[in-house]
Amino acid sequence: MLATFLLLLLSTLLPRALPLSPRPPVRGEGAGFVLSNAYGAWSSDRADCPVAAVAYPASESDVVAAVAGASAKNVRVKVVSGFAHTIPKLACPGNGSAPSLLISTARYDGVAVDVVARTVTADAGAPLRAVIDAVEARGLSLPASPYWEGVSVGGLVSTGSHGSSWWGRGGAVHDHVVRLSLVVPAGEADGWARVLVLQKSDALFPAALVSLGVLGVVSKVN
Repeated sequence: MLATFLLLLLSTLLPRALPLSPRPPVRGEGAGFVLSNAYGAWSSDRADCPVAAVAYPASESDVVAAVAGASAKNVRVKVVSGFAHTIPKLACPGNGSAPSLLISTARYDGVAVDVVARTVTADAGAPLRAVIDAVEARGLSLPASPYWEGVSVGGLVSTGSHGSSWWGRGGAVHDHVVRLSLVVPAGEADGWARVLVLQKSDALFPAALVSLGVLGVVSKVN
């Protein structure tokens, strides 16, 4: 009993541990940007990636503008979220010397809940925690979700993330998606970029769900 009491007393005297978010995956300014990974550099696949330019869209029109600008100049584009679990080798748009653009969804994080339809529409960069809070505030809940609440909606869908608590169609989040918007390159006549809205009945829909970002920039998920 005395030992237990001493341990409890000691625990009250120790400084409190505070949770800290991972450092931003994109660092630098001007022409010197670096993309890293929240898990650290464990191997060459997780090594830091030099990036020529970074865009921070806050709306779908901003995403379209970023893709259009890159498309017009034939610049390679990749997307990264606000925390970036993604292995940099997969998210790296180039080697740093060639023209390239990294689109960060860190500021593109809107969430809208339709209680009647029992659906939620989230921007690609919306953190899972924000989505959970939004639906719970309206008396709803998600059928499936990963354990870490910092992942982005666009990232968890396009990488096939799943959760252990589920009902209905399955434990993977993308099993419950009914509509997906992609921003894809286009010709000059179409302004170099356009929004492609895919429904469950569309032939391309299954491929677009878990696409690792190779088919276009995920914009909105419903």
